[in-house]
Amino acid sequence: MTDEPLEDPADRTEHTVSDDPDRRLAEATLRRSDERVRHSDPAVRATLRRRRRRTNRIYMGLGVALVVLLVGYVALYFLPVFSVRDVQVDGIRTIPEEVVTERAAVPAGTPLLQVDTHAVARRVAGIPRVDQVTVKREYPSTLRIELIERTALVVVEVDGAQHLVDGQGIDFGQGEPPPGTPVLTVGDEARADLPGIVRDLATVFAEVRGTAGQEIAAVEVETPASIVLTLVDGRTVEWGSAGRDHEKAVALQMVLEQPGQVWNVANPALPASR
Repeated sequence: MTDEPLEDPADRTEHTVSDDPDRRLAEATLRRSDERVRHSDPAVRATLRRRRRRTNRIYMGLGVALVVLLVGYVALYFLPVFSVRDVQVDGIRTIPEEVVTERAAVPAGTPLLQVDTHAVARRVAGIPRVDQVTVKREYPSTLRIELIERTALVVVEVDGAQHLVDGQGIDFGQGEPPPGTPVLTVGDEARADLPGIVRDLATVFAEVRGTAGQEIAAVEVETPASIVLTLVDGRTVEWGSAGRDHEKAVALQMVLEQPGQVWNVANPALPASR
């Protein structure tokens, strides 16, 4: 067995960072000297000059771009060539165009960039028949208003006048209903929640038309639990309350193939007639 000599702790070299200020100053001076020597190389100086020229070109390009953007913004904001000369209204069916433009209240000659499109949209949305509205600037001089009118789901008699109500239960005033719009008659109990009743009817109507393939002439809701539909052919369907509408529509589709005038599908598993 060969005994290896033990390492003398005195031979160990420890590398530590000096805290001596004079030593740190000397190291910094040496680094600066090395940097000066490196920069004295012609190839290094040429590389540095190319970098400076490239940096200057970038800054100059950015400056020119900012100036162009500023001039363009000022031109769009103030020059009359970019002012409103035409207001286009798209999507109207029953609302007169002049009603929309009057409600928009955008004077001719207003610079397009100064038009608050959100404020215009809010004003136009205040027209009862308007469901959705979008306002766009189209340069050089057109303001475009795109809207979707409300569609009546039912006609409801209110204080002796017929009012149009859409699928969200919103009464958007009197008017001529589209052909085939069902007439809704409601009892006092149901009238207290007319918007909710109409929203339920939107689902019922969709199932009756889509699944059962039937059109509805009228609907009577004495209470929320007693929906009664009158089909265009005169037959009557006692629907009961809203709910399980698809099952009821499937049951209705089957029983309408049989003779009868009054059908009850409140329990779609046991449709009955009388």
